[in-house]
Amino acid sequence: MSMTHQTAIIVYRLTEKRIEVFSWKPQIDSVKPVMKWTAIISGVGVLFLVLVNPNLIIAAIGPVSIGVMAALMGNSKGYHSMARNQMEDNVAWRDAQNIYAYSKRSIIGLNLYWQHPETGKEMKNFVKAIFIPKEKYGDVLSFLQKELPHTPVIEGKFDVYHV
Repeated sequence: MSMTHQTAIIVYRLTEKRIEVFSWKPQIDSVKPVMKWTAIISGVGVLFLVLVNPNLIIAAIGPVSIGVMAALMGNSKGYHSMARNQMEDNVAWRDAQNIYAYSKRSIIGLNLYWQHPETGKEMKNFVKAIFIPKEKYGDVLSFLQKELPHTPVIEGKFDVYHV
């Protein structure tokens, strides 16, 4: 698991009023099988040692601990959510004030205004980035232009603060 090259999987679902976004980082999914098989293989090794010398039963603490941790990790929904950096979001796409289109990166940004909870001020600089496969970029952009005919489309780069 690399700290510099982490992958995030992002799934979008477009409904009449919202874009539902679900994202996660799949690297943690590889840890559970490694822990499980480490516990099984080391458990077999310890069982062999115990058969040779029964005083080595204390060595079973390691494989049992790894096995218990793997079981707890595998069954804990909260742990999965935390370790996979799972996020869910709903975007009211019909409220977009501007549509930013960056075709070189296949990203569409929706400029959404929102009320700051502490100050009560309207924040106008939030752009929700939507990452689109290159082959579907034109279809999604034309759909948004058709559904939001009075919303200006701004072509070019824009800042992306996401995941």
